[in-house]
Amino acid sequence: MHSMTAALAAHTSSPPDPATENGGWVADAFAAAWNWGAATLPGGNTTMFGILLVLGIAADQTSKKKKGGGTARPSGKGFLHGVGSLFKGLWGGLVALCKAVWAVARFYGGRELRGEPRSNATFFRAGTRRTDPLDAPAVQLGSIAFAPPRVSLVKAPRRQPSPWARNAATWLGTYSGRGAAFLDWAVRAVRWAVRMARKVHQWYQATAGVVRTVYGVVAPVVRTLAHALRAWHCWPYAARGLTRLGLTVALLGLTVPAWRTWTIVALVVAAAGLSLLAHRFQPKAPGDDAVYGPKVWTILRADLGLPDTEPRESWLQLPERLADPGARIVLRLPWTFRGSDIEKDNIGSLINSRLPGEWAGRFSFQGEHATAVYTHKPPPKPTPPAPECPEGVSFFDPDIQEAIANCKKGQIVVGKDAFGRIIIKEMGTSETPHWALSVGTGGGKSSFCQMVIAQLIAQGYYIVGADVKRVSVTNFKDVVGCYIYNDPMNVYDMRKAIKWFSEELSARSAIAEVDPTAEFPGILCLIEESNEFADISKEWWDENRKPTSDKFGPADPAADPTWGDIASAARVGRHVYGNILAVFQDLRDQALGGKGIRNLFRLKYMGNYSVQSWKNVIGTTPVPESVDKAGRMMIVEGNQQYWIQTPYAKPEELRAWAIQARERTGFTEGAGLFGTPPTPSPKRLPRLLERLSRDELPEALRTPSEGGLNDETAGRPSHDGADVTLSGADVTPSRDRLRLVPTQGGPDAQEAAPDPLAGPELLPLAEISRRLEGVAGIPKEATVRAHSTRREDFPQPTINGKKKLYLESQIRAYYQQQEKQA
Repeated sequence: MHSMTAALAAHTSSPPDPATENGGWVADAFAAAWNWGAATLPGGNTTMFGILLVLGIAADQTSKKKKGGGTARPSGKGFLHGVGSLFKGLWGGLVALCKAVWAVARFYGGRELRGEPRSNATFFRAGTRRTDPLDAPAVQLGSIAFAPPRVSLVKAPRRQPSPWARNAATWLGTYSGRGAAFLDWAVRAVRWAVRMARKVHQWYQATAGVVRTVYGVVAPVVRTLAHALRAWHCWPYAARGLTRLGLTVALLGLTVPAWRTWTIVALVVAAAGLSLLAHRFQPKAPGDDAVYGPKVWTILRADLGLPDTEPRESWLQLPERLADPGARIVLRLPWTFRGSDIEKDNIGSLINSRLPGEWAGRFSFQGEHATAVYTHKPPPKPTPPAPECPEGVSFFDPDIQEAIANCKKGQIVVGKDAFGRIIIKEMGTSETPHWALSVGTGGGKSSFCQMVIAQLIAQGYYIVGADVKRVSVTNFKDVVGCYIYNDPMNVYDMRKAIKWFSEELSARSAIAEVDPTAEFPGILCLIEESNEFADISKEWWDENRKPTSDKFGPADPAADPTWGDIASAARVGRHVYGNILAVFQDLRDQALGGKGIRNLFRLKYMGNYSVQSWKNVIGTTPVPESVDKAGRMMIVEGNQQYWIQTPYAKPEELRAWAIQARERTGFTEGAGLFGTPPTPSPKRLPRLLERLSRDELPEALRTPSEGGLNDETAGRPSHDGADVTLSGADVTPSRDRLRLVPTQGGPDAQEAAPDPLAGPELLPLAEISRRLEGVAGIPKEATVRAHSTRREDFPQPTINGKKKLYLESQIRAYYQQQEKQA
């Protein structure tokens, strides 16, 4: 350092002369640099001397650090060593100068003062932070779930003045004593104080309003500036450099007194401009992309098997507002994504569970990238109000009558649908020759049956009806071609009618086999209340069937054969105009003999049904809601289901209309039949009505008196000297029910019947067979029971509940008559 200082001191006034020193080229270079600096830099030689002094000190200190800080002058070549140290100092100074210039350029160029860039911003483009901000502190769910409401929905009751306050006010207003004047002044002072307090309160409210207004203007500006400063590292480099340059200029202007005024004015204008810009460009609330995107991406990235370094922007794009109608969630899929239903469902479940709203995805694996685009599920279209069937349809409406007139053989107008269209269904030889009704009580099934029968009568049909309900189709009794069996006490008549119907269709099938062009009149077999008919028919068969084999033939089957006849008729009746209309409460095949009858009714009518009834009969889901209205029925034909309103007319009106239509067609009873339907048996009274006398019964239920009005009614026997049940007597069930008067029946009547006023004893066949055992001509019990089932001329029983009872005299007289005829 001493050598460098001495050299500099020697050349303080003028540059050194390198010609007298060793190393001329070095001296020339040094002199040229000195002259250039003295001519260029302000201050001339003084400035150059200062620079050399600083550089020399820096170089000397550097050399000392390298040598361990020693102070001894190195030995040998002192001048060259000093020159080398000088140049080292100059080089160190030049490096320091470059670093200083680079720091200044970095400062005003907008770069970070130290460290790596904290965002991906460029010189002219803003960026985003490279590191995510810290998560917000967790919020206790309990404080949210159980926080009390801020606003109470219960209004507090208005306070009412107390009786003491009312009394005090009254006293103040009416007091006129010695202190009244002072009290008046005191009240006036209190009222003035209250008015002043109100004015102060109003001033406070106005001041608070101004403060709120100012805060409403200033707060967004401050919030915007704070947000902008917080995002300093994301600014473009140019913006950061200009900001730093402006702050430097402002600081320099405030430092120089001559520039201070204009600097303050410029700062005020800049503050106003920044306020306007901050108010204009307020930061928007973070969109749904910023709120939900990172959280959803964390799970999606793992599901898609992507590395953690993959940026979310390259794979997942969320809209700023998920609630917008046209919002779309775009997800890019890697080519390793197979696209199975399970994988698609997993992604869809994640998006629907983590994002608000309901989303539907559309996957595309064509093009450069495989994508999944999720959009809002379209809202379900509002269900238009279902059209309703008309409240009522009259059978005699002109449009209904016109449709009936245009119907072909076997076609029937069954009602109007919800669109007002007339619905026509076909029996005859169509695909639906047999119909089944499953309609609850009050649903209009009797009216439906009457309406169908009336139309078929107009088409020349024969009607064979088994009506255990007695009153469903009784209005068609005695109409030509209608054979109605409606006495449930004579279930054997109904069974014979069904048997005849089956045999008639078998005969027609045989004719159609040899003559395919043969024409046959239609026959409808109506079975009303089929479940009840099945029960009473089964009881009759169980009591009258032949349980064991004997010389007269094999034992009868345990199953009721009537359902076999019905099934056979249903299978062969379609091509020969044999149709069945059955009314059920529960169309279960097990209750109907297990003959597969349920599948034979392809067209079904449902009404007033329960859920369980629908499941038993139809079996489809969901179960349509029942409409409990008379005449409202649902047609179930294959997969078609729709409601109709059936036409209605009074029974007597339908009967008159059918008779007129029958007369117009020129119908001849028995034409086209190969047999004759069985004749109904005389009406039998139910057990409770049998106890009543003829005078107590309605006129229609009275049977004619046997024996004439002059003999038995007068107490004289109609068969002198003989029992009324002996051979040759006219034995009928009606006659056997008559009570015998004293002396009637011959001289031995007193011994046979100790009580002459008591009626004849009714016994089951088993007891009668036991009593008549050993009597000539009387067979055994099994044979008697078989005869009661198979022979039409066998005496009719008296029904007592479920038991069939006979008179001993009846059985004795019957077999005596058979013996005489043999």
